[in-house]
Amino acid sequence: MPGSYKLKLVIGGSKNSGKTTFINSDSNHNSSIGVSFESIECFVNEGDHFKFIVWDLKDNERFRFLFPYFCRGACAGLLCVDLSNKESFSDLTRWITLFRESSGVIPIILIGTKADLAKREVTDEKINEFVASEGIEYAGHTSILDLDNRIEEVFKTLIQTLIPNIPIDYFRISKKEDDEEYKILERFFDRCPICKKINHHSANLKVIFSNKTNPNTIGLRENLIRLVDNIDLIKYEYTNHISVGIPCCECYKELFD
Repeated sequence: MPGSYKLKLVIGGSKNSGKTTFINSDSNHNSSIGVSFESIECFVNEGDHFKFIVWDLKDNERFRFLFPYFCRGACAGLLCVDLSNKESFSDLTRWITLFRESSGVIPIILIGTKADLAKREVTDEKINEFVASEGIEYAGHTSILDLDNRIEEVFKTLIQTLIPNIPIDYFRISKKEDDEEYKILERFFDRCPICKKINHHSANLKVIFSNKTNPNTIGLRENLIRLVDNIDLIKYEYTNHISVGIPCCECYKELFD
């Protein structure tokens, strides 16, 4: 049965390590409290939905006493290392210790950033030796040119690490442009057309909206969007009042059970 999961994820790394750029976060958002937040939604196979709330820790010394509290309850940790700066590499041990002392035994994935810069101070050999000694995973390096692909690879690896018994045949991260289109659709169907009560917001509608490989969900998605686009015309053509929407659970049972 498809599942919906909401998980906390922490991301660390020295200042200017490229971690905020990696997760497309606003570097100024909530930076006054030592952390910013980003939501990343992943859709897997025919209906599994993973929503990661990413806590981006700001590496400022005056906030470090708060980091153990920020890390509590995290399912995993991401670490970014600036490959053009050996000091960024030297700082990794401090972050790993923080994650393990605050969150227990959690998966930690290392990401090399700024691989497109000509100057490189951290070699692959150093990285491989480090991850082997620390027992963490290396997701490879990234650059500004292949950021989207690398993000998908990292989060796919993360989900496989967290739930290894789920084979992944389809994987997709929700894009911001999809979110805007979905919000229009969600507002249209947010109330039951029969009792007018607000529908509970399950992940099912978004899973249908985001799955672009299954012919059935693609067809349903296109029909819902077409309905929203043409609702005024449909109402005009019929003299009787028509209410269009998705019935709530109670009304659905009364109608179809």
